[in-house]
Amino acid sequence: MQSGDFLLNQNAPTASTSALQELPADYEPIRLAWFYKPPASGNMEVLVENYDLFILTRQDEQERDTITGNQGDIDVLQYLLFGAIMDPGSCTDQPWHNQVAENVGDFCEIEMNHPDWFLHGVGGNLLSNDHGYVLMDPANPGWRDFWIERADRGHEVHGWNGVFLDNVEASLHKRYLTGLIPVDYSTDSAYQEAVEDNLRYLYESYFQPNELPLYANIISLTDPSAWYRYVQYLDGAMIENFAVGWSRGDESPSEWEMHLSLAEGTQAMGKDIILVSQGEAFDHERETFALASYLLVNNGRAFFRYTHQDNYDLHWWYDNYTLDLGVPLDNRYQKGDTWVRDFTNGRVVVHPAIWQAVIEVNEP
Repeated sequence: MQSGDFLLNQNAPTASTSALQELPADYEPIRLAWFYKPPASGNMEVLVENYDLFILTRQDEQERDTITGNQGDIDVLQYLLFGAIMDPGSCTDQPWHNQVAENVGDFCEIEMNHPDWFLHGVGGNLLSNDHGYVLMDPANPGWRDFWIERADRGHEVHGWNGVFLDNVEASLHKRYLTGLIPVDYSTDSAYQEAVEDNLRYLYESYFQPNELPLYANIISLTDPSAWYRYVQYLDGAMIENFAVGWSRGDESPSEWEMHLSLAEGTQAMGKDIILVSQGEAFDHERETFALASYLLVNNGRAFFRYTHQDNYDLHWWYDNYTLDLGVPLDNRYQKGDTWVRDFTNGRVVVHPAIWQAVIEVNEP
């Protein structure tokens, strides 16, 4: 889902000057994340053996239980859309289970009895995309309570012990790209305030009191301060086009640097971050660059995946996932045009201007 776009317009810092964050006792240089559906191959063993964080969807309860049964005390997050519900086309059709209005007839009941829950365009029309998802008003109290009620049903009835929110928008950029422009919010700041307050309400009234983790994919970021305002009400966040953009050549060194700064800042807040790099399976140079960028900033709370948005259900494995770097000796630092990080058993060197990286492991 090409929605994790970052449109950063801030000047990137030129050095990482803070002290090395305290690393967890079980620090691993590489920790992998899996999402949003079980592997197309059906091979759950490969997930259990190789991944550390999992996001699945309703009706994946059997696969979820396979993971938790083998991994012990681990929560598999339930994928849910944050600000949209599905219009399945009729009141008798089954909607998809990746959003809270998942029961037959839900959309019709909401449209008839709670029209104020929706965002509206010019003339009062609902804002619906090609896939039948209709946008909801993040500030509406009734919508918020309905969302929590259904999330709680996922926990109490279906056994999910945490939620991953997709498409938490940090600006109106995507609205203008798609033409789904809400008249309810005329500025980015007004929209950000409503989304932030929605996250605060979900987190403080439900997830935090029930000790259930809440993660989110934050998209359409134009102001990094919005990221941190959102993250304070989350346990973890995702950058879905980390370090390399959506396609070759569309990520500038300043955007690369901002991604790394967000990863460091998020972990410094005691939050997890999922860093997803997009590319083709056999583009090993791109995969190495993405992984090395991740290694520059993993302080124990970062997870990585190199994949393609069309292949999230495929398991791609690379030999450099098994390299024994040990633990970092310091933060990344700038050396000429490169960024370097030293480990007890090697080092990582990244040259963001020319998209090259080297992961060096010391000879035994």
